[in-house]
Amino acid sequence: MNDLSEYQLIVRKAIRSIDAARRNFDDKDYDFASSRAYYAAFYVMQAALLTKGLSFSKHSAVIGAFNQHFIKTGVFSKIFSKLISRLFRERQIGDYDFYLSITENDARENIEAAETIVKRVKTYLNEKKLLNQNT
Repeated sequence: MNDLSEYQLIVRKAIRSIDAARRNFDDKDYDFASSRAYYAAFYVMQAALLTKGLSFSKHSAVIGAFNQHFIKTGVFSKIFSKLISRLFRERQIGDYDFYLSITENDARENIEAAETIVKRVKTYLNEKKLLNQNT
């Protein structure tokens, strides 16, 4: 049995997604870099929602609940709502649009946005003593 908490497993997956986004970016694969950046944010939103006993599988439900329980209540900055919306939109383009592609600059900004969200949610989870120092 794994001795890591569900929070730690989710955060590790988010970090792996950021790492994959960086690798995709270095390979000039900006569509998939943006997609992985979005997923990093998506995973930590799920971890934050778990602190409230909430779990959703649909992306729109996760985003909506995160906005309701964490952004509207002031736990996280309102700018996060804009960053998350951007990441979701860019992921849609990167994964599903065959006529548009993510630019290098947009991909860079998407990775930075995801890193900001992941870092802040990790801090929140650490404050709640839900992560160990190795996560």
